[in-house]
Amino acid sequence: MERMALMYLPATRGNLRFNMEIPEKYVKAYKDKYGEKADIEELRKLYEHSLITPGEAVGVIAAQSIGEASTQLTLRTKHAAGLTVINTTSGLPRLVEIFDAKKEISTPVMEIYLKPEYAKSKQKVSDIASRIIEIKIGDIISSYDISIRKKSVELVIDKDTIKQYGLSTKVIESKLGKTKLNAHINDDKIIIIDKTVDSVKKLIKLHNKVVDITLSGIPRVSRAILTRDKDDTFWIKTMGSNVEEILKLDEVDQTRTISNDVVEVSNVLGIEAARNLIIDEVYNTLQNVGLNVDLRHIFLIADAMCVDGTVRGIGRYGLSGETESVFARASFEIPLKHLIEASLYHEVDEFSFVANNIMSNQVIPIGTGAIKLVVNENGRENKEKDARENKE
Repeated sequence: MERMALMYLPATRGNLRFNMEIPEKYVKAYKDKYGEKADIEELRKLYEHSLITPGEAVGVIAAQSIGEASTQLTLRTKHAAGLTVINTTSGLPRLVEIFDAKKEISTPVMEIYLKPEYAKSKQKVSDIASRIIEIKIGDIISSYDISIRKKSVELVIDKDTIKQYGLSTKVIESKLGKTKLNAHINDDKIIIIDKTVDSVKKLIKLHNKVVDITLSGIPRVSRAILTRDKDDTFWIKTMGSNVEEILKLDEVDQTRTISNDVVEVSNVLGIEAARNLIIDEVYNTLQNVGLNVDLRHIFLIADAMCVDGTVRGIGRYGLSGETESVFARASFEIPLKHLIEASLYHEVDEFSFVANNIMSNQVIPIGTGAIKLVVNENGRENKEKDARENKE
């Protein structure tokens, strides 16, 4: 790793005075934010406060700090009255989603910010919101009929609804034409016939397949709400998330639009964006219920989850289940399974982790246990002893 240029500044700790090394990039960032005349001594204090004593049990402290706080989280959703609010998962269930790196979260949400030429106009933002909401065939159907005798499914189109969404039967015919279904429209009815069907259950599956066909909008975006900032700019909050498709819209500000789905953000925007999202979501979840946790603990967990370039959870199929130590894996969950597999594959435990050393009643490799003492056999006392023996 290339060594960064360092800036030496005088520092004091107690009665001891020494030189504190501050990376030049921190000094530059500090001056960029506060100006060239910024108080570097204040930066030194902040930098010194951020340092960690070698051997400190940072993992244990981070786990305890967040674990203890999360026991206070009991709210499942943030509820609010009115039609202009989207309920989102919060509290302990939200933390579990984040730390387990779930691919499908309970309430995916996007915050879509628009370019300045669109964000100031409520009408333009409203039009964009209308365009991105996913409209399926099931949304324009008033009733349906299943006939095992005719081996068909008939869906009645709601005329008022289809006008409200600005659609037409030609759009429906076009979408049905792209499928392999034998379907046509007759007198505002969608008729699907399948001669191979021999049970009502299969007809119901056919019905479910048809009503799930998207007519317009962006898939998985079921609701969109306009929100106004203090500076009279509008942005859109959605129920449902599809970052990849949203960022393709010309009106969208790609630098600010974000989703609360960590795995999706990682796939679309990269691992650094996912790491930042983990930090923001965990911090905000704790803050929403009045709990304060040092950001460095959250940084540590986010780094561990993203260190290899992919988002990994902290469960049995993630970090805890992939550790090299046999006893560390066994101490987390299903110990018998891990011990049997380790014996079958002749695995070796080097006892370099905390958990396995505790289980075997050995000194843990953190704190004072991280330091090894070396005795110099040719020290002063031994030299004097050797000199007396030689004299005698």
